Amino acid sequence: MKSYEIMDHETLEREYSPSSCIDDIMVYIEQYINQSATARETLKEHIRPNIKYGPETRSTMDVFIPEGEGPFPVHIFIHGGYWQELSKDESSFAAPNFLDHGIIFIALDYTLAPEASMSKIINQTRRGVISILKNAHNYNGDSNNVTISGSSAGGHLVAAVLSMKWENYGYKNCPLKGALAISGIFDLEPLVKTYINEPLKLTLKDAQALSPIQHIPKECCPVVLTYGENETSEFKRQTHEYMDALLRAGLGCRYLDMPSVNHFNIVLDLNKKNSPLFQTILNQILT
Repeated sequence: MKSYEIMDHETLEREYSPSSCIDDIMVYIEQYINQSATARETLKEHIRPNIKYGPETRSTMDVFIPEGEGPFPVHIFIHGGYWQELSKDESSFAAPNFLDHGIIFIALDYTLAPEASMSKIINQTRRGVISILKNAHNYNGDSNNVTISGSSAGGHLVAAVLSMKWENYGYKNCPLKGALAISGIFDLEPLVKTYINEPLKLTLKDAQALSPIQHIPKECCPVVLTYGENETSEFKRQTHEYMDALLRAGLGCRYLDMPSVNHFNIVLDLNKKNSPLFQTILNQILT
């Protein structure tokens, strides 16, 4: 029996509420907003905004391109927000650091619940990644050096991308160079009976079908998993159980320790050139 199965409802909801570990979530949301706005203004000559990758209104991405002819490595960032909040507009805070290192930075958007079901969100995100891989050359990108990261719900979507059937899109193997999942949820079952599921409307069958831990790929790029020191025990458990499942399958995966940060400010370290988080991605790109 898993730990969450013996929790009372109040404990379960607290364990899946990352904000229970902090005083005020808006402090961090405002940092996302302000730092992203500053990045877009500073890099206004380097951004191709709102590039479409599908028919949905939010099937768009903002692409930040360094100076020069390339081809440049490409990094895709998938935002969090429990699949029901935030957007690419609050997700470009790390673009300056990536461009300083000659890396294209892409903030990928997707339709939120309840407008879209979890299944549709996953499929949409996968289509976005495929579009980037197929069209990287259009913005001086190197399609053979594409990495991906995501935070919280974005961590789940990164894992969902890794478990996709690449052969359906013309690839023999996973074409990504590396993946980083930050504070992800890899088993959706605990959410079914919580407030988080109100807009998601997941059934138990849905949760099982859409949980990455139930769909470990036979092959994929190197994966790094992490979370902030100040997070709930369930977010930590989920990360380690997913990592164990990848390792049992013989896949390349490791855990990155991130002390002194929480579920919300951990991702801001992507804009710090010497942070372990950014250096992890840079190592994937350069390896």
